[in-house]
Amino acid sequence: MLSSTARRVHATVGRSRFSKSISKAAATATTTTQGTRLTARSVLPVALFFVGVAAGRLSFRTPEEDERIKQLPLGYPLDCCGDHAGVTKTTCDDQPLTTEQQEVVSTLKRIVGKNNMWDGREENSVTTQYLKGARLGYGPALAIVRPYKLTQIQDIVVAAADAGCAVLVQGSNTGLTGGSIPRKTSDGRPTILISMKNFDSIIPIDNGEKVLTLAGAGLGTLRNYVDEKLGRESHCVLGSTFLNPTTAAGVAFGSGGSQMRKGPAWTERALYLKVVADKYGKHTVKVVNTLGIEGLDSEEGEFTSHKGLNGVIPQLDKYVEAVKHEQPDEMKKSNKTHGKQPSHDHTYKENLCTIDNGISRFNADTKGIDCNRSEGKVIILATVHTTFYSPPNAKCMWLSFSDMDTTNKFKTQVCLNNPADMPKSCEYIGRDSFDVIDRAGRVAGHVINFFGLSSPYVSKIWDLKKRFEGIDIRGAATLPDKFNYLVNPIVPPLLPKPIMDMGRRHDHNILTVIGDFEGSLNRFEERFAKFCEENKGKVEHYECQTQSETNAAVVFRFCAAPAFKTFVVGTGLQGVSVDYALPKNCSDIPVLPPSNQPVKRMRHSHFGCNVIHESLAYEMGVDTHKAKMELKHVVDEVYGGKLPAEHGHGTEYIAPKDTQKRWQKMDPMNVMNPGVGGLSTRYKYESEAKPMT
Repeated sequence: MLSSTARRVHATVGRSRFSKSISKAAATATTTTQGTRLTARSVLPVALFFVGVAAGRLSFRTPEEDERIKQLPLGYPLDCCGDHAGVTKTTCDDQPLTTEQQEVVSTLKRIVGKNNMWDGREENSVTTQYLKGARLGYGPALAIVRPYKLTQIQDIVVAAADAGCAVLVQGSNTGLTGGSIPRKTSDGRPTILISMKNFDSIIPIDNGEKVLTLAGAGLGTLRNYVDEKLGRESHCVLGSTFLNPTTAAGVAFGSGGSQMRKGPAWTERALYLKVVADKYGKHTVKVVNTLGIEGLDSEEGEFTSHKGLNGVIPQLDKYVEAVKHEQPDEMKKSNKTHGKQPSHDHTYKENLCTIDNGISRFNADTKGIDCNRSEGKVIILATVHTTFYSPPNAKCMWLSFSDMDTTNKFKTQVCLNNPADMPKSCEYIGRDSFDVIDRAGRVAGHVINFFGLSSPYVSKIWDLKKRFEGIDIRGAATLPDKFNYLVNPIVPPLLPKPIMDMGRRHDHNILTVIGDFEGSLNRFEERFAKFCEENKGKVEHYECQTQSETNAAVVFRFCAAPAFKTFVVGTGLQGVSVDYALPKNCSDIPVLPPSNQPVKRMRHSHFGCNVIHESLAYEMGVDTHKAKMELKHVVDEVYGGKLPAEHGHGTEYIAPKDTQKRWQKMDPMNVMNPGVGGLSTRYKYESEAKPMT
């Protein structure tokens, strides 16, 4: 198949254009890496990636591929027109707009200015970035707005709701379950999409022990800021950190990532908005302030007005603007009232080390204030998060095991022995994951490793890729991934040779990073030495010798999701991705029925938390949605797990009744993100949505 695909490629871009693209990429890399030595091993994949993106006129002309897909992998629910929601933009006839809906466009333009608004009914490389999901979903919006002041958001929401529109708030649009992508409502309401990208400020408080982040601040940006400015660590690191997903999205989805000592992105300290109706039935926006910060606490709790000069939202706008120009001498401090509210799940470590049938974390958890796991039913403006002590010494180890039983013994006996001695992270990589990442993720891995896991340039390259895939040229939607799959074999492996050899010999692998917290590293090594003695012949290990090897190992694990997409595109397969949490005392791999056997079953997990990510590749023609629901049933009913765990319900999963009721209480008018988690898409939830089966 590889050779036939290669024969179908017809390049029409001249050598000069390729050369310019490569030169520009290399020059950019040289500048941004600040003296990093450029080698053939590092520059080659970067150059090849830019060659693929630059090839704007390459085309794939086979009949079976002609407009076959707009987005891969396939295997998602049908939309109202009978098309796969993850494949093409909906072709339903547009509902006629009311007079109010026609006029709201002009209203929004007055609020944010014409340069900060786009017509979401037009399909082009700019709008596609907002309307097309990272993995699935593609729908129209009446307007896409990018406010630049927090005070504008309330006016936008009220205007949209009064005009009979739905409202969708979007961060970096890196979600995998369609929850941040506009979709048709069953009552014909058009969508106003609010992008939060302009709100990316990070402000330290409490002498850097905490940070105030606006909703659009990226996790990668936050990680770099906390490390470089404060000498500490940020609250969570996700597998998608290199794409710079927003802190607000992490809170809204309950994401946790790889940092098992810190827990999920959860906080009791936030500033957010919720849509309600006053006694006359007119829409209004309530402001909820639990930030607990001096100078931003004149209005605490829940209130409806922010118009006055002393309102918390105008105050925050002014303070952010002041910080951009000059860092104040003294950081703002928490006050005595709200400052005691937790800004992270401080009981998480103890919870993990209690090996019982409980779930460590999952999206349907209803604890905490409204913004936590809200999935777009409230509008998060800002949140406070704890920063963490950065240990002076740390080791990165790769371990390979002969069987799953020994792998789980390592987790319980060595990693989760006690809360004080837990590793910073413990990530599992199954055999299919190892093979797929190596076969289809080398290019992406070297690009990420070259620029850095949290480099802003990686997310910019991702945005460039998305813009290219949105070009209305046949084959553009899959060209970057097909190109990457073709050139991947000529790119050097990402991992050092000892790790590559171990990964090829064994089916079960662990990547763990152990920090030294008051002697915890020595105690970990003692437990590990005893474990190896008791399990001779069942475990191999390699300690990364340099920072470069450590970076490569971490990036390899985090390349799983993009590598899977490149793999299924390159091989002509289709695929689905799921994430779920199993009980902490469950060490089994869920068994799929004989009728549901994929070509590849990528299984990788946040092993200490027992949160599993699976990407399953199937031959074309298999009903992948049915296969996905079968796996969901096995996880839910047979193993007592929870699904999803950190990617959000989106349009893929029906939330439990308690979670749905919580969302309905947050958003009684069903203005915000209607249809999420299987809820009705109608105004005021007038009728139930058709269940996803």
